[in-house]
Amino acid sequence: MRRYVIATHGQMAEGLRSTIEIIAGEQENLTCICAYTKECPDPMPEFQKLLVQYPDDEIVIMTDLFGGSVNNNALILTQDSRIHVVTGVSLALAIGILTSDMEEDTVSVIRNAIEEAKDAMMYCEHMDIVEVEDDEF
Repeated sequence: MRRYVIATHGQMAEGLRSTIEIIAGEQENLTCICAYTKECPDPMPEFQKLLVQYPDDEIVIMTDLFGGSVNNNALILTQDSRIHVVTGVSLALAIGILTSDMEEDTVSVIRNAIEEAKDAMMYCEHMDIVEVEDDEF
């Protein structure tokens, strides 16, 4: 089984969950950690709880900022081979990972989702505007 975590500074993780669930439905295997808030002053105990709670599962942790304290705490956990850390989480990246095939290799899932998320980022200033019908979104 594969579990997912979005861990960010502040409330970004819950904001991403809210939007993801509008687009992709309820995410039962997703945990959000809103670090450095009143509810979660330190993310490490929350990470450690997950390791104990899911001793046999792979855990993909998506963090907001490379080199930030949330990411640095998550990186410590990669000593456990079940833990995968991806940083620079975006809506496109998270949806790509969360909607992946559970049978697909986790490393491949992460690499593919990163490439797709990169492709989703573009500067739209001088794009030809094409009329899009509401049901296309």
